[in-house]
Amino acid sequence: MVHLEHRDNVSAPFILPDHIRPWLRAVVALGFISFVASVSLLFVLTYKLVSWKIKSKRSNQFVVLIFNLLWADIQQALAFLLNVEWLRLGSVVEENPVCFAQGWLVSTGDIGSGIWCFAIALHTFASVILDFRLKPRYFYLTIIMLWVFILGISSIGIALHADKLYVRSGIWCWIHQDLKDLRLWTHYVWIFIFEFGNVLIYATIYTILLHRMRHGYYSTEEAKRVKSISNLMVAYPLVYVVCTIPLASARMASMSGNPPSLTRLCLSGAMITSNGWLDVLLYTCTRRIMIFSDEPPSDDNGLDTFATFWVEKPRRFGGECTVEAIHSNARAKRGRSRVSLPLGSESLDDLCGFSSKDIKLVTTTQVTSEPAQPEDYEEMEAEARKGRPRSPMGRWSDETYEGRNLSLKELGIAHLPR
Repeated sequence: MVHLEHRDNVSAPFILPDHIRPWLRAVVALGFISFVASVSLLFVLTYKLVSWKIKSKRSNQFVVLIFNLLWADIQQALAFLLNVEWLRLGSVVEENPVCFAQGWLVSTGDIGSGIWCFAIALHTFASVILDFRLKPRYFYLTIIMLWVFILGISSIGIALHADKLYVRSGIWCWIHQDLKDLRLWTHYVWIFIFEFGNVLIYATIYTILLHRMRHGYYSTEEAKRVKSISNLMVAYPLVYVVCTIPLASARMASMSGNPPSLTRLCLSGAMITSNGWLDVLLYTCTRRIMIFSDEPPSDDNGLDTFATFWVEKPRRFGGECTVEAIHSNARAKRGRSRVSLPLGSESLDDLCGFSSKDIKLVTTTQVTSEPAQPEDYEEMEAEARKGRPRSPMGRWSDETYEGRNLSLKELGIAHLPR
């Protein structure tokens, strides 16, 4: 057993300096923002997952991964939000139960956030590049195993050192300064693995998508969208690395005998506690199709789950009718009119005058056929359900469904397959 004592200024109790208080308040404020944002989205996803399970008896793997990431972000945000206690007391008190809670939440929050970001990266690679998904049984078993790993590796220090594990480390509580090996192998090594892993996976996805675009794997319209999605994917590893590497590098410098200044620790803490609200902003903006869908999105969507909000999606339906008339009489003034009308196909009508009495009408019609997108299926299913009341058993009435199909046939409208 290692004998732990306060051997240096890093782990010794101290009064918060006046010039550090504003910096620590900023850390608390950002922690509060991340906590509120993560909890809010967690409630939304909880409602979505429950309603999807009730209505469709299924969920979506990506949304479940985001759900678990939010739990880790909440723990991480709460850890730095607890600094409000040290601001209230004016010093970090190791005997305070908040010290132990903060140290535990820092450990589980940092590791958890890294693991779930890495899991989302692997899931994205498997679905977009390999078109592979785990079966539900193995998927949920993997989630349980990951949480066991997070809690297990964070509990190693408690099992070995119990009460003396979490002490003041800088301006908040964490693992004792003397336990360098414990810090390294239960925390920092995994943080750097997840940072490097995220960068490697998304760089591989980006490279493969560019290779496919250059070799005609996608159509022209698809290539434009895939290019935007490829650029979008750069943000995922960037956010995680930018938020986590300042504090990890500062702690590694401390282990090598060069402890960081308190101001640098505050800046690093502000960055890592911003992980929560940045994750919420990033995923709600770029994967909102998955998160806010009324129906559980299919796990087979792949690239269709991304939303490049800065690029306007090409118009897939409708058209434009152009009518142009020119007077053939040279002595008359030349007149021209142009009218655009929305139609079901793109049409171009030209009126060409050959003589004063002849008019030639040329009509060019272009029809484009393409598979329906996931949102189209969801819209059609929702409209179909509106016209089918539920039976006493809680299922759609077959008799009503057949009547619905008959009415659609009478109107000449193709009905949805059962």
